[in-house]
Parts: sequence; C-alpha cells; structure tokens
Amino acid sequence: MKITVVLNGVSRKKKIFYSSILPVISRAHEVLVVETQQAGDAKALAMQHATSCDAIMAAGGDGTLHEVVNGLLAKPYRPALGIIPLGSGNDFAGACGIKADGAHLLQLLQRPPKATDIGHITCRSGTGHTIEEYFINVCSAGMGPSSVSKMASMPRWLGAQGRYLMAIVQTFFTHKPEEISVQAADFVWHGRARVAAIANGQSFGNKIFIAPDAKADDGQFNLFLGGAVPLPQFLWYLLQIKSKHKVSAPQIAYAVASSVQLSSAKAAMLEADGELIGYLPASVRIQNETVKIYR
Repeated sequence: MKITVVLNGVSRKKKIFYSSILPVISRAHEVLVVETQQAGDAKALAMQHATSCDAIMAAGGDGTLHEVVNGLLAKPYRPALGIIPLGSGNDFAGACGIKADGAHLLQLLQRPPKATDIGHITCRSGTGHTIEEYFINVCSAGMGPSSVSKMASMPRWLGAQGRYLMAIVQTFFTHKPEEISVQAADFVWHGRARVAAIANGQSFGNKIFIAPDAKADDGQFNLFLGGAVPLPQFLWYLLQIKSKHKVSAPQIAYAVASSVQLSSAKAAMLEADGELIGYLPASVRIQNETVKIYR
C-alpha cells in the first residue's frame, strides 16, 4: 500500500516518528513523508497527495489532523485516513484507542478502515464573510476558543504542552460566561455559557470528557452545555468530567442532535479541533460516514 505521512515538521516529537514508527510501517508499505512548517501546510499537502496514495496519515496533534481532514474533504477522491498521535492532546485518537506505537499502527493498517462521521461548520469571519470548515472531534464556543486564542500568543519556548497549560489556567480565571443560544430539532438552550460544545469525539482540551458516550460513526453529535457556574463549583464539575463522569446539575445540560444552530447577541468565537474557525452565528451539521479511518 502507498502511504503519505503528513508530519508536523516543527513538533518536538517528530524524532519519535523517525526512530520508532517509520521504520516499522515502511517494512510493510511504501511510505512517503512530507513535513509541515507552518499553519495551512497540512491541508495543502493532503490536497496535493490525495490522488497519489492509498492512505494519508496525519502525524502530529489535533491541529494537524484537523487540517488533513479539511484537505481530504476538498477533493472528490479520498484515500483512507490514518492517525499518528504526536501532539499534546490527541483527543480524537485517544477516543479511538490509537497509540503512537509502530507495531500498533501497523496492525491498524492491516484492517479495513472504518467509515467515520465528520462535522461541517458554516459560520462567519471577523469581517462578516461566510466560512465553511470541517471538524472531526469537537467544536465549541466559550472557554474553548478563548484558550486557543491565548495559546497562540504564548512564547514558543514553552513548548506545545507548556503553552497549552498556561492558556488553560489563564482562561479559567479570566473568561466570562457568554450569552449563547443553542437550537436543535429536539433541544433548545439559552443562557450565559462557560462552554457550549458539539462533539463527534468524546473529549477535548486534553481529556476533558464532555461526551463520554459519543461514537464517531452513529450519525449524531453529543452536545455539552456548561452554564455560568461559579468557578470553584465549575472546577469540581471539571474534575468529575475528567474522570468520564456526567455531571447532574441544573447548570449543565447534555443532548444529542445531528444539526445544531449556535448564535450570540455579541461577537463569540468558535473553535474546532483546537483551531480558531470564526464567529457565531454558526450552523453545524453531521456528515455521516464521510471518511474511512484506520482505527
């Protein structure tokens, strides 16, 4: 099988790929490695190589995976997708049980890839233009995009994990709940939200399990709405959520839907797979079994 690996070329973990993963995979398959150097490269490389291989593997974090998915979906021909989790979060890979281990990945490549759902977002840019984007794991408003925005301004010497942790801490103490409306076929929610998340995967933000029951091939999103809970109480809820427990409280809501509308009276950012996408209002819908993934 011909495989193209789109590798995050600035990741500190790429040495792991070259030393212990590539040698194993290349014993059984013809592998071409192409490295990214800046934002947008993974999408462009996925588009460039989509028609010349049997599978494309995203080697990096959630951002690399997000770009590769969007690159594949820009083409009518879609090779199967593989994931090599080398980032700081890797939430979707974790939900699928995918590990950065050569023998494990080779075993996955020997199985038929599984049809997997993808989320489609229509929102607006800061200047009011329409944006369309795909996501594979979670999109959210509230603390999610605030953390992503803060992480982008952190010094690079902290490393991905350090910048991520600093951004989370800052966001936790500075983010103010935003007035957000959420509407689906059988569900309506309106209020001041700390988090409004639409999940195809089970967790985001490095194992924050907002949707522990989510399945990536059931044609449904799992929704999580966290209201304006006082910070100490929200921290207690967060500890429960990190342990894969659902929170039963008036300010916390869960729902299931295949199409969701998000809106806000004021400018509210939207992120997807840890990448800033645009602003509300947004329409988010499931695309059932859109890609095939080795998982």
